[in-house]
Amino acid sequence: MSLALEGDDSAFNQLVTLHYDKVYGQALRMTKSEEDAKDVAQLTWIKVWKKLSTFKGESAFTSWVYRITTFTALDLIRKRNSNRESASEPDYLENAANSDASSIASPEQVRKLEGKELKARIDDAFSKLPEKLRTALQLREIEGLTYEEMAQQLHCKTGTVMSRLFNARKTIQKHLADLVS
Repeated sequence: MSLALEGDDSAFNQLVTLHYDKVYGQALRMTKSEEDAKDVAQLTWIKVWKKLSTFKGESAFTSWVYRITTFTALDLIRKRNSNRESASEPDYLENAANSDASSIASPEQVRKLEGKELKARIDDAFSKLPEKLRTALQLREIEGLTYEEMAQQLHCKTGTVMSRLFNARKTIQKHLADLVS
């Protein structure tokens, strides 16, 4: 790390090699697109290189890179969502509407379809969360960060993190209330 801070290109390349998979994985989980994840990973490493001199060592290097990855992915998602025209029905709804009602599906096919529909419902509820709530839920439930780590990465108090998680979970429960009856 100290060599990279001094401008050693090969030391920086070693950092990229060591941490690329984690950066790419985080980007992929957030964007749900391999192409977008590659773009986010590349942009992240460009930002890290340009801002390397600002790294103060107050947190772990991985936490710092992870935070840059998270915000880079959120920027891309925001841009993508603002450019997106109104979306048509999800494919699974369209396919269900156009399928032959008289065809008989096996129990396994029904379970797979139900699983896909459930995943689509959860993804939809997750995507409707306000950005701050979505990010908090992502960091906790998918990345497994502690409240303290989340507070550090989000630059807020632990109580704020807990509040965001509570509100995110409550909102998702409301979106999925009809499934629990």
